[in-house]
Amino acid sequence: MKLHRNENYFKWGLTAFLVFVACALFWIVFSNLKGFYELILDFFDIISPILFGCLFAYLMNPVMKRTQRLLEKLLKKTKLSDGKQLVLAKTGGVIASVIVLLFAFYALVALIVPNIVSSLEELLQASKLEGYYNRVNTWVNEVFAGSRFEAWFHKALDSVLQVLTDWLKKIDLSKLLSGVTSSVYNVVMFVFNMLVGVVAAVYILLYQKKLCAQAKKITVAVFNTKHADRLFEIARRTNRIFSGYVIGKIIDAIFVGIVTYFALLIMGMPFAPLISVLVGVTNIIPFFGPFLGAIPSALLLLIEQPIDALYFILFILVLQMIDGNIIENRILGEKLGISDLWVLVAILVFGGIFGFGGMLLGVPVFAVLYTLIVDGVNGRLRRKRYPTETDLYYSLQCVEDLPVAPQPSASFVSVEPAYDMHAADEDDEDFDE
Repeated sequence: MKLHRNENYFKWGLTAFLVFVACALFWIVFSNLKGFYELILDFFDIISPILFGCLFAYLMNPVMKRTQRLLEKLLKKTKLSDGKQLVLAKTGGVIASVIVLLFAFYALVALIVPNIVSSLEELLQASKLEGYYNRVNTWVNEVFAGSRFEAWFHKALDSVLQVLTDWLKKIDLSKLLSGVTSSVYNVVMFVFNMLVGVVAAVYILLYQKKLCAQAKKITVAVFNTKHADRLFEIARRTNRIFSGYVIGKIIDAIFVGIVTYFALLIMGMPFAPLISVLVGVTNIIPFFGPFLGAIPSALLLLIEQPIDALYFILFILVLQMIDGNIIENRILGEKLGISDLWVLVAILVFGGIFGFGGMLLGVPVFAVLYTLIVDGVNGRLRRKRYPTETDLYYSLQCVEDLPVAPQPSASFVSVEPAYDMHAADEDDEDFDE
């Protein structure tokens, strides 16, 4: 009895100590939030090659799996042993995925970048800039002649020109050279990290079964059976959501960019490469993406040729209607299960914290968290024997109005699980769940 009491005292003391440590860490972090945030960013910079490797491996994995399955079917007709067939098929799948990734890099650098540079050079020519200024100035004088807006416009334009002139006079060549050197260094480090990421992705793909097995082994060792199974189910769900959403969004963005490029060429509009890349990249972002790409593109065409801006806006509206209602549904498959309101919240919150990456990944992350919250709420309702259908809560005035499920008999107890532990799609096998 005394030993049991001492164990309880020890547990209480340990709990109090851990709570105190947690409160101290919480206070240290939030009292120096900016420094803590910068520390996290520095840590991500250090491990960025590994993060690139994980991203590349995730994108390369479908290509590797499909190539591996094709090679396995072809090698079955040979006299090689099953072990050699598996090694050759997996090696061929990894090589094919690396070739596809490198080809994508080559297409991005060799095909897109020169066209964007040429478009920017054409756009920023001195004669064109002067023509843009004269065209806008003439248009304002004709439309707003004698009004307050005309006087305000000229005053604002003079202020902008004065600021630019003062800035050009204050340029420090030494600082400018230092900034250029720093930019070159950052570009070199970015390319180096990406190359190391490709190597890391190859190793991840080669040893993914072992890595997944080790992760499962650690999970089973640390957690009890119920929690371990729950974590396995969450991992399958996360993989299903991310693989369907992220890869689907990238494919959809490439499709939209290509369609925009050829449509602008057919309509004879300028800056087709620049606008198509801008529209395609921003289309990855849900909700705001089409507007973020279309508005600056339309303004660019408005300065060059106003009627082209009108045609472009009409084309983007039609394209987004077709893409949002038909093409995107075909590519992404099943919906994420969250409303447009929560999509907006996820983009604003994660985008404000993590920038462009947060806008892209915030929606699937929030979708995973949303499903976990739904599971938790429905589980508690079932334990209280209340219904989980949301339709029954629209006109709810008090809890007594809800129908209560009958108490199960002692001889037969049926508990509806909050989630299906074995409900894994066939596509989840692509990353060994």
